Amino acid sequence: MKLLPADRSGPRLASFTQEERLTHGRDIHLMNNVLVFGCQVEGDLEPCRLRDALIGLRRRHEALRWVFPKTGTGAYPVDLRAVDEVDFQEFSTETDDADEAMDTAKQLIADAAAVPFDLSQGPLIRVLCIRTAPARHLVGFVIDHVIADGASCQILADDLFTLYASGSAPAHAELPPLPFQFSDFAFSERQFLQGDELDRLMKYWRRKLAGVGTVPASLLTDPDGPPGGQPRLRVGRFTLERPLYAEFARSARQHRVTPSAVFAAALKITMRHWRRRLGVAEDIASDVAIMGSLANRNHQELERAVGYFATPCVLRTDLSGAPTLAEAAQRESRTIFGALRHQELPHALMTREIDTAHYGIRHRSALGQGPRYVNFDVSGAGAAWRLDTAQLRIRTTRIPRNEVPRGGIRMLVRDAGDTALVELRTDTREYSEGWAGRFLQDYVDVLRQFAADPGVPLEQVPH
Repeated sequence: MKLLPADRSGPRLASFTQEERLTHGRDIHLMNNVLVFGCQVEGDLEPCRLRDALIGLRRRHEALRWVFPKTGTGAYPVDLRAVDEVDFQEFSTETDDADEAMDTAKQLIADAAAVPFDLSQGPLIRVLCIRTAPARHLVGFVIDHVIADGASCQILADDLFTLYASGSAPAHAELPPLPFQFSDFAFSERQFLQGDELDRLMKYWRRKLAGVGTVPASLLTDPDGPPGGQPRLRVGRFTLERPLYAEFARSARQHRVTPSAVFAAALKITMRHWRRRLGVAEDIASDVAIMGSLANRNHQELERAVGYFATPCVLRTDLSGAPTLAEAAQRESRTIFGALRHQELPHALMTREIDTAHYGIRHRSALGQGPRYVNFDVSGAGAAWRLDTAQLRIRTTRIPRNEVPRGGIRMLVRDAGDTALVELRTDTREYSEGWAGRFLQDYVDVLRQFAADPGVPLEQVPH
């Protein structure tokens, strides 16, 4: 896709991904639609100066000023709010107990994330500056997903504190120029996705998703019966420590696959095993499709831009024919590379065109009423983002919150390059603690077996 400058004298239009949310989930507040993270700041932080930096951040990134007025016409224009219309809040949680002060500050940020955004009015980013000790603050970011993706979060933190450190007008800050904004991407996307290019991409995804659709059913149920109740998040964790990870990485290199491909293949192998345990026919059990996410930043000019570039995707792999673990990982590698080569067709548009019944389903369905599917993500987690300036030492930190997986199950792997943290997140209404624990253990057993001997056929992997 060629990047084209948008005509800023005319109306801006939302991207296809944003359009799906605006059509079916504008007024539905879900934790899944909110990005939240924090930065621990050590040093003499000046809140007023940080607020000025936030104004500079909004001036630099147009997407932070976007709002989506209700038109009632089926069109999705975008308005820009003034750069100084910021949602910036100051708090103090100082106590004699430093850990208690930090926990309270994190809860304040989680509470702020529970307050719905008004997509037609904005601002769609909140920043909380919380003093936890005389020389320590927690700065929280709460952003509606409709204007930013996960990759944007690190850019925002980096740019905000660079602007703060510069102590000058944004034009003089030590930030690289932005040749294109998200407005340009959304415009270019609509220009590109038509005619022969749209037909080519649609043909690939029609063939790839035939029989499973764009929101593929997991076919995983808890035979002991879900406990019901309110939607709550349950998280199970396992860490691949250095010795195990070293063997795991060695096996991956030996068979020319990435760790990400192995992590995804292991999930599908585990799902296949559990489907068969539930009595699903072999041909269906071995045809495994999960939801993933693609960064969709194919241009170097977009590396420092903020916006909702990422798109969900479907990763479908055939595990029939008694492959070995290594062969399953190689099949998964081909699946991932195929998706990457065709990621310019956003999931929203392909769903609208080839699987209309599921268009907007992830937004319009209340939790627990939508389709049951499995979501999978691998993220780099080497060193958390950090920035040291002359006055401040800044480190990102996670903000715990009750983000229940939309489809019921989410497998998240944070790969640090020498260790990896595996998290299985489940909806407590759908899957009991015992079920989730056994599923996670089976997944880890597949990883262990791959590290020890990737030549073992799937049928011989212990469960």
